[in-house]
Amino acid sequence: MQVRDGVDILKRIADRFAELSPQLQQGARYILDAPDDVAVYSMREIASRAEVKPSTMLRLANRLGYDNYNNLRDEFRKRYSETSSGYAARARRLQLQSSDTGSDLVESVKVAEINNIYQTFEMIDDNQLMAAARTIIGAQRVHIVGLRKCFPIACFFQYATRIFFQNSQLLGRQPGMFAEEVSLIGKGDVLLAVSFDPYTRETVEAVKSAVVAGASIVVVTDNAVSPLMSDKGHNFVVANRSPSFYRSLNGALAIMQSLVAAIVKEIGEPAVEALEKSDKSLRNHNTYWHG
Repeated sequence: MQVRDGVDILKRIADRFAELSPQLQQGARYILDAPDDVAVYSMREIASRAEVKPSTMLRLANRLGYDNYNNLRDEFRKRYSETSSGYAARARRLQLQSSDTGSDLVESVKVAEINNIYQTFEMIDDNQLMAAARTIIGAQRVHIVGLRKCFPIACFFQYATRIFFQNSQLLGRQPGMFAEEVSLIGKGDVLLAVSFDPYTRETVEAVKSAVVAGASIVVVTDNAVSPLMSDKGHNFVVANRSPSFYRSLNGALAIMQSLVAAIVKEIGEPAVEALEKSDKSLRNHNTYWHG
């Protein structure tokens, strides 16, 4: 029998966590920490990552009301494909971890963020980075989109490169103008887009519109099945796991910083001259605090 009581599977696991044996708790804790992995990897792989035997994961599925592990996995596959944000589920996991007397929130966040940075850079190389930089530099206009939680990532890139690209545009800053801004993207332009699951609809539609318009695409997203991924451009997949309910932005920020560095390197001496001119202007206008 497969349980279909309408209760979120993560809440069901959290509610029954205390009554599980230590081995089952170990398996359950991994599922709570990395629910997306359950949708992607086999039972043996999940058991290995949780450091338990495969039979433990089968027994856990049985205790949760499923005849076999595949039925439990199907719940996570369904959950993975749903458009709901999952923030509440992640908040439940955070509360479960906080209630554990052996938990250390600072340590959990530190380990997660270190792993995010490490895994993000494991997935890119210099050639990929420099190719994206050359595409951006060679564009007639640079359009940047990152909405909701990804807005500060887009803002950083626009701010850091504003002196190199006088015609760059950060989409979504003017209320009610987003569709019009997207309609201005054309052939010869580049769209830099960043979004994580749950993906903001406007960002996905902006990428699709830009592809149709013949623009080049640079994407920063969270997995290989993201709706932003395009075979017409440069795709950067970042790690963004977090013990909190919002996904981490540090991997995406690291990619943006790397892109900025690649752009400066590719432009060469003119970039240094532009930066010197900008710095002098800022100091002349008393922008910086002098203690």
